[in-house]
This record gives sequence, C-alpha cells and structure tokens, in this order.
Amino acid sequence: MTEYLAESTLANMRFGLSITRPGINAVNEKMALEIAISALEKQIPVKPIEDGSFGKCPACGYEFNSELLSEYNLKYCLNCGKKIQLAKQGLEVDNENH
Repeated sequence: MTEYLAESTLANMRFGLSITRPGINAVNEKMALEIAISALEKQIPVKPIEDGSFGKCPACGYEFNSELLSEYNLKYCLNCGKKIQLAKQGLEVDNENH
C-alpha cells in the first residue's frame, strides 16, 4: 500500500498525474486545447477586410499599400519603379519578379 501511495504521489508531483483518476488529466488537457483553439479562432478574421487600402502597380499588377501611393507619390511598385529609374539612367535592369 505504501508503495502505491509513493508512486501516486511521485507521479502527481512530477507530471500532475493521478493514478486513481487517469482520465481527469486527459479531460483537462482537452478542455484547455479547446479553449485555446477557440480563442485563436476569434482572432482570425472571417473574411478579408476590403477597405481599399491597396493600390495596384500599372506595370505588373502587384498590389501594395496605398499609403505609399499618397505619402510618397508612388505610381509603381518598388521593383518596377526601380527598373524604370535604372532604365532612365541607362543602367542595366534586373528582370527579377516579386
């Protein structure tokens, strides 16, 4: 009997396990996971937010933050803008995509 109590106490201290009620920890763990999943799902938007905050590059169609359009007066995405600027300067243009 004392050996059983020692094992039970040791298991409970080390792992939070109960030899007399082994299913309790599984139930508690499952409930904790369900609560965590539910909390994470609430943070994910159901559908994309369509607030018109993206602009489109006229050269390649790449969508980028429209704040860049107004704040920096950009017409092209950074890659196309760089290519156009290099071409105007007569320098070699790298044709990498986004």
